[in-house]
Amino acid sequence: MSMEFEMQRLKPDMMARYEIEDHRPARVNAVEFGTSEAMLATVNRLIDGTGIGMVCIETDENGYAARLNAQGGLYTIVIRGYQGEEPVRREQVVQCVLDACGAADMDDLTGYPNIALGFVDTTEAACEAAARFVTMRQAAGLSVPPLMCLGSFVEGAECYPVLVDSLAFRSEPDEAAKLCAEMNYLDDMLYIAEPYARLTLDAPAREYFPIQNTENIQFADIDRALRLKRQIFDSGIFLMAAAGWLNGCDTLRDCMNHPRLRQFIGEGFTREILPALSDMDRATVERQVIESFERYENPLNRNRVLRAADNLLERFVRGPLALLRQLGDETFEPPRHLAFALAATIMLYAGARLNPETGIYEVARGKTLEALHDAPERLEIFATLAHDMPPETLAYAALADRELWGEDLREIDGLEARVALDIAAMQREPSYLP
Repeated sequence: MSMEFEMQRLKPDMMARYEIEDHRPARVNAVEFGTSEAMLATVNRLIDGTGIGMVCIETDENGYAARLNAQGGLYTIVIRGYQGEEPVRREQVVQCVLDACGAADMDDLTGYPNIALGFVDTTEAACEAAARFVTMRQAAGLSVPPLMCLGSFVEGAECYPVLVDSLAFRSEPDEAAKLCAEMNYLDDMLYIAEPYARLTLDAPAREYFPIQNTENIQFADIDRALRLKRQIFDSGIFLMAAAGWLNGCDTLRDCMNHPRLRQFIGEGFTREILPALSDMDRATVERQVIESFERYENPLNRNRVLRAADNLLERFVRGPLALLRQLGDETFEPPRHLAFALAATIMLYAGARLNPETGIYEVARGKTLEALHDAPERLEIFATLAHDMPPETLAYAALADRELWGEDLREIDGLEARVALDIAAMQREPSYLP
């Protein structure tokens, strides 16, 4: 006779039986606006165990607040990858979230007078919720805490930019079921992350933050940190994402294992990206490049290439575009690899269509559909285009649209002609690489 045992859901009262060290903070003293992977799987991962007690504000109606509260604010991050030559596999039960609510229920926050720190996600909804919080605090005669902003600043508060960097994603259902079986408990908020994780805060924010420099949390020149991230790691993602998807690659590791694509990425770094960063400390740049390639190649996580390339258009504008323009000004022609990556990105996005059932834009490769996450207004523009348009028409329509890039990219010498030629080549053969 066999008996089936139902696994227990992750909750505070089971921690002792599972030998999970209890380091929950004593009280709420911080607030975070947004429940993105950057917030829950990186910010909270790194501040967990520091005494910071968080109230989490769900700003996009994803149901995460209810899930967090059902588990007493606990959730698991499975960390997998390599540190040097050593494989890493560990579980971290995050305990810093003490309460969670939706943006519509923020009136209850006046019951937390000791909030002395805030984090604001990149979305417009997160910024709006943070602005409302500021107004509420002022009306209640409570001090407004400094806000660490992943994106835009919030009026009425002292704000500081912060860089959050890690490949961390919600676990897909099939893998979540397997991991829960291994851990022997249920977790509706399971994440998978790489060992690499960095939280870089602008140096002046140090006086408000109850943590000093550690390996993973740094107070530094934020502009320099952002430039390194955007023009090295993000430029690598830009080189491989669209081209990799069009060449049949599903994950970052697939891209790095694709011989022709790996050669293309390597040439893009050695011939274009690194020469454009000659004004920066060489050792720092080389270390960042090595770290980036190790992260791309992580064999223990299936980092889906289009998921890792979330908000690819904005990342291009903030990082690779400056390199493309700089190299174009120096050589009087667009850099071959970055220009091709732009053409491949246009081809990819021109195939995006809204799924009316999910409200998510998707791209197709054969019978495979994959979600494409970017600013809705940008995806709406591309949805009016098609990847089988005449190449000159598609290049003109995409590059000239200032709402996509903040400028007319046709003004970069030779870029329109180069992109049109590359689009034509990919229309003939989707796996084309220069």
